[in-house]
Amino acid sequence: MVPDTIFSSLNPSLYGWQQSPQDLSLWQRRALSNECMWFPRPKDLHELFICTSIALNSPIPRPTLDPAAAQAWQILRFQVPELALTAHAACSKDDAGAGDPAVYMQYQTPQSQVEVDAWIDRTSHFEFGQGMQAFKDLRAKILLKKYKHDSDKTFLFLRAQNQNNSNDLVDNVQIMLYADHQVVDGTGIKILLGKYLSLLASALSKPAEKLQVGIKWHESYKNLSPPWIQHMNEDQVTSGPEYEELVAHIRDIILEKLKTNPGLPLSPTTKPATTQETHFITLSPAQTSTILQAVKRVLGPSSNITHLCHAAIVLALLRASPPAVQPSETQTIYSPCWLNGRRYLNPTPSCPSPTTNYIPICLSFAPLIFTNIDELVLTSTATKCDTQEKLLKVCRMSTEQYTNIRERTSMLPECVNLFEDIGRMMLLENSNMQSRQSMTEPSSQKNHKSQDSSQTAEPFFLSDGLTEQYISHAYPSSPSQTRPILTVQTVQFAAHAEQNLYIPPSPLSPALLSKISKISI
Repeated sequence: MVPDTIFSSLNPSLYGWQQSPQDLSLWQRRALSNECMWFPRPKDLHELFICTSIALNSPIPRPTLDPAAAQAWQILRFQVPELALTAHAACSKDDAGAGDPAVYMQYQTPQSQVEVDAWIDRTSHFEFGQGMQAFKDLRAKILLKKYKHDSDKTFLFLRAQNQNNSNDLVDNVQIMLYADHQVVDGTGIKILLGKYLSLLASALSKPAEKLQVGIKWHESYKNLSPPWIQHMNEDQVTSGPEYEELVAHIRDIILEKLKTNPGLPLSPTTKPATTQETHFITLSPAQTSTILQAVKRVLGPSSNITHLCHAAIVLALLRASPPAVQPSETQTIYSPCWLNGRRYLNPTPSCPSPTTNYIPICLSFAPLIFTNIDELVLTSTATKCDTQEKLLKVCRMSTEQYTNIRERTSMLPECVNLFEDIGRMMLLENSNMQSRQSMTEPSSQKNHKSQDSSQTAEPFFLSDGLTEQYISHAYPSSPSQTRPILTVQTVQFAAHAEQNLYIPPSPLSPALLSKISKISI
């Protein structure tokens, strides 16, 4: 049970970065909101990956590319210290000696260039070969390379492709970034990739002898991002009756209502999958434009592809798990929607444009509520017209829900205490499980039982697929630059899914489902 402390007023000053009196090179702050829920979860569930393929405007020798790539990674490490954050749990005790575990984010200031070079060696790998490699192959290589240094929160993998039969010239490059969800969210990793590509283009434009630059690593802590709670805009409510009402609403949704949602059947397997499966459907600009124009023509100017895709999720969910024939109290779906909260932040000197530059986790939560779901179910004999009719109906509901969320002015504070209390309860449960481990059945048997009993999982959007405001089409991206050094061809983003999901055959077009990420929470 979540305690009533979730209604306590928020004190942003508690979350500021503080220098450790015992170790002056160590900086730490209290973990904030979602950060607390990620810490107790298994490490492999933290994984975020973003991959891009880029074309170089002019082929370059590999000996030119590798040092430029390493230089860009090093500068990014200085500009974004969050790349090297760690997290730990400690017990915060009151005057009576009682206390609960609390999570802290930590940053250790490098003491020398040698220390930074060792970090770069651990967290990056460059290779050279022929042809493009699949997303899953690049991901597997990252996980293999970082296996021995799993505490690092980031990793850069760069694969250079040789030009035709040349053994040295490079004309195309694949870049994959790994990041731990403890330190960034989906928007944050997109911003990271955009910053890295900008730095890479800058490094490639310089002669090799000018790549080495002196960096004052002992001052890198100055680039730490202030926690978002310290620069929210004035509309964010942190106390009072309105705040408590919002907190109670979110608590009821997350702890009660989500449990009543139907789930998508899991794919039946005889043994756990050893690799994560991710499938991408890429729409061309022409296809995207056609769909968007059709959505706005049929549904109105306020509807968009995201609303359509969310409607498709709901129809697929109801097709797979239709509600009971008899009316009940569960004839409503509370579809989880994790929201990018950066538009609720004020600019700061270190982050003048938080919507496009703030990297740490900044998420809020709001449900999309779909009522009378028994009227939305597609039967096995549904025609194309039936499907279109239901899809339009659900899409109108989706647009209305997204509009309601967009019109709310306070979206960030109401989740903070709840998420932090959930994180503390997860920590306590993990501790209790460890203490009981010797008295219970072997973990392999428990895992087997858990897999057997888990029949469904809930889908939600991982991303809206929009990347242009974080990742430019070409770099350098300055309008004064007449000829780009590199051009971005594709961007793919994925996170770890806890289970493989199966959606039965449906008359819905695969194109409408192209941006749906099937992730279990």
